Amino acid sequence: MKAIILAGGGGTRLWPLSRDNFPKQFLRLYGPYSLLQKTILRLANTKLIDDIVIATNPQYVSLVQKQINELNLSLHFHVLAEPCRKNTAPAIALAVKFLQTHTKSTANDTILILPSDHLMEPESIFIQALSQANSIAEKEEKLITFGIQPTKPETGYGYIRIEEPYKAPLLKVEKFVEKPNLETAQKFLKDPHYFWNSGMFLFSIQTFWKELQKHTPMLGNLESESYEQILLSFHEMQDISIDYALMEKSKEILVCPLALSWSDVGSWDSLYEVLEKDENLNAKQGNVCDIDTQNSLIIGGKRLICTVGVENLLIVETEDAIYISKKGESQRVKNLLSELIKIGKKELLVAL
Repeated sequence: MKAIILAGGGGTRLWPLSRDNFPKQFLRLYGPYSLLQKTILRLANTKLIDDIVIATNPQYVSLVQKQINELNLSLHFHVLAEPCRKNTAPAIALAVKFLQTHTKSTANDTILILPSDHLMEPESIFIQALSQANSIAEKEEKLITFGIQPTKPETGYGYIRIEEPYKAPLLKVEKFVEKPNLETAQKFLKDPHYFWNSGMFLFSIQTFWKELQKHTPMLGNLESESYEQILLSFHEMQDISIDYALMEKSKEILVCPLALSWSDVGSWDSLYEVLEKDENLNAKQGNVCDIDTQNSLIIGGKRLICTVGVENLLIVETEDAIYISKKGESQRVKNLLSELIKIGKKELLVAL
């Protein structure tokens, strides 16, 4: 099996820690390893993978290489700089062609696609499920996605509705569902037919090109082009996600359910949920002194953060900014960043 890690995103939803030139996949939010490093170590623990391509933005290549080197693993790593940001479908197509051109990958090899910035525990459940799913992907022309059993009415995730079982543990997919409103998400939580869409996929190289040719021929036709030709024309490609280009259109989709704790760490609220908490349900990092404080996330930098008599807050301090909001409001960080640009503070979107 080969693996492609998508690490080109420049997300700033965890501002002020995550910046455009140092996004969340490189942050060490949950122990000594960054989210990217945790993803790499997860693959190393599977014992199934020999080559790993990390597709990223040119400005992050040195960061990726540095974090790879810190792990001192014996796997074969290839850091692939995308010419420009064109969403996940072109990035995956480019990475697949790279594997075919620069490694010994054949049409029958299976490829695991992973985001670089997710958390999941226990990893043993994922590793077992991956092995089972791979046995199907090797033999059948199926596109396999991994679904997470919902634990709350989440409006920030896409969903997958399943049909009847296929071959254990895989299930047939009826449809993909866009991010729902709260009322719909509450219904999904009670319905065992719905899973969160994790953004992880598994398929053989030949199945990938065959299905892409069928549903998005502009990208599927790249199979007949050389890697160098794809690089040169990359800026002209359609800006489209792998979900829209392939997964939501194909009739050959299966879902492998994962009963584990999972998060895309897409907001300060979601980070609070996965961090260890004290007896007052506070998640704290850094230099913090709290009195009569409850249900809060407090992340300090160099300065001491002191709180008295507060609850349900998100507080994050860096050298050049302090972010404070009520819990449940962190999805509005993107509005805050737009406001910073509007008032002439665009430099705060970049790390010092």
